[in-house]
Amino acid sequence: MAICADKALTFLRVHAFTFMLIAYGLFVVIGAVVLMILEQPEENLLVKEVRELKALFLADNPCVEESSLDRLLINVLSASKRGVATLESASDECNFDFTSSLFFVITFLTTTGYGTTVPLSDEGRLFCVVYCLVGIPFTLLLLSSLTHALLPWVTHTPIHNLQVFWGLSRNNAALLHCSLLAFCTATLFFLLPAGALCLLENDWNYLESLYFCFISLSTTGLVDYLPGRTQSRAARQWLEFATSCYLMVGLIVLLVVMESCWELQQVQAIMRFFAGPWQGELKGVGLDELVLSGDMTGAEEEPHYTLPISTISPAFTDSPATPTIELPPVFGLTPIAATKENIPPSLRPDLCQSTSTSQLIQWNWTL
Repeated sequence: MAICADKALTFLRVHAFTFMLIAYGLFVVIGAVVLMILEQPEENLLVKEVRELKALFLADNPCVEESSLDRLLINVLSASKRGVATLESASDECNFDFTSSLFFVITFLTTTGYGTTVPLSDEGRLFCVVYCLVGIPFTLLLLSSLTHALLPWVTHTPIHNLQVFWGLSRNNAALLHCSLLAFCTATLFFLLPAGALCLLENDWNYLESLYFCFISLSTTGLVDYLPGRTQSRAARQWLEFATSCYLMVGLIVLLVVMESCWELQQVQAIMRFFAGPWQGELKGVGLDELVLSGDMTGAEEEPHYTLPISTISPAFTDSPATPTIELPPVFGLTPIAATKENIPPSLRPDLCQSTSTSQLIQWNWTL
């Protein structure tokens, strides 16, 4: 039994990261399903009520054309924070089908929160609170783990290759690599997606598309722009799914770039300049940077000495010079002066034929 338990623990340790990825994927899917189950009935009820009001209005006002009323309602509802489409139009907009719920969960867990889709029921709001308490720390853990797993491949190995094959110093190699990494990130996750959105959304210009990419990856999540709201249902669902993937991958890449730039010597120097003694990194702290904790103002303790009481010069020579004896001060004791008269004859080179290079001196100390 113990052997099986050890094997199971070893297997879990080896595949822990894979299990975390699978668990997070299941966590996101379960959240989307629960939110869809909780919110779809409330949304359908709201749609039914608005359609009944529309039919009643047309019955009471036969002079109003239904197409004109539909256009009016489309313009009004597109500006609504809830964004609930209640018309039988080409958009057939629904905020809590599975794709929309998945999109809402991703924006919720990454704290982007565009705000165009909100829970309509009390149960949905309560679920969002509980789901957030678990999901946001889980998301941060996953992003941090992925970032540190990618750093050796994306940053450390390329910098090492630049040092070996190009003969650059580590600082110059890191600067060159971070510059290329930042350029590629800006191109792949800001400039190109902005161009694609500009083509997909007819009423967006390039600046508006670039603005949407920035507010998304910076997790600002302003509600003034959101792709797919004027598209068909299939196009909207595809754009929501693509935006969900874009958010997760983009955040991971941005964290890798930030960690890579954080390791630059120039950045560390700037941080030390502004943080000063409050920069509390615990990596490689020298002995002179250690801070002793505890009360240092208490009663004085008797000092403890680790040096020997007496040390003799390394060797005696045949010269008649008197040997040098260093007597470190000892607390509470007064040593006898090391004069020529009170040195034992065995240690006098002028009286001995040969002397050893190291002998133990026994001294009589007087209090």
